Amino acid sequence: MNLLIIDDEYYIVQGLVGMINKEELGFDHIFTAYSAQQGMTILKKEQVDLMLLDIEMPKETGLELLEQLNVEGLQPTTIILSGHQRFDYAQEAMHYHCFNYLLKPIGKQNLNQELSRAMAFLRPKQVNPESEAGNGIKINDSSFVHTVRRYIRDHLSDADLNRVKIADAIHLNPDYLSFCFHKEFETTLTAYINSKRMDQAKYLLKNTTMSISDIAEQVGIPNTSYFYRQFKKTTGQTPQQYRK
Repeated sequence: MNLLIIDDEYYIVQGLVGMINKEELGFDHIFTAYSAQQGMTILKKEQVDLMLLDIEMPKETGLELLEQLNVEGLQPTTIILSGHQRFDYAQEAMHYHCFNYLLKPIGKQNLNQELSRAMAFLRPKQVNPESEAGNGIKINDSSFVHTVRRYIRDHLSDADLNRVKIADAIHLNPDYLSFCFHKEFETTLTAYINSKRMDQAKYLLKNTTMSISDIAEQVGIPNTSYFYRQFKKTTGQTPQQYRK
């Protein structure tokens, strides 16, 4: 399996190469390029399975390269690297089915974890080349949906549960995660989390003798007054009325 790194900063490219556990991950070759044009030359000449791509480069951006690759029918699995947490960049990356959108600087452990995840995604497609085309965590990909929903379910009692914490746990950019989630569920992560909290609260009210304050804490809303307001807003009833 071959990797291509494209970034206009020489020391960033060399730093990434130095951090990658090449033998452990099983890369045959790691190609490097310092412009979109150099990258395209390599992509046309060599078999590239996975690409680390900087967005902001002079003359031609990473997103412009992705557009050109799409026209050429070349679709290496791509991980975007960016120094900017911009939703429009993440949205554009989603359009080209990028595997993930990561912020610089990235540490060695996170980089190798992300490459490992991408390679695990790639291997079934190499075994069965007639499998569904495309790359990246698709918005309707069952593993993505299952991972996010399971994390929310398992951490519902965490009062600090939010998109940043979830994104960090599953190694996604928060803006990218929000965009994917909204596409799949047609609601925001915040609204979904609150809905799950209210569902759990309703279950506990009907099926346990726990106090309302304990239930509020159990579903991640330790402020009982706020829990009352949210519950009534959702159900039209107070917790006591619902429990009867």
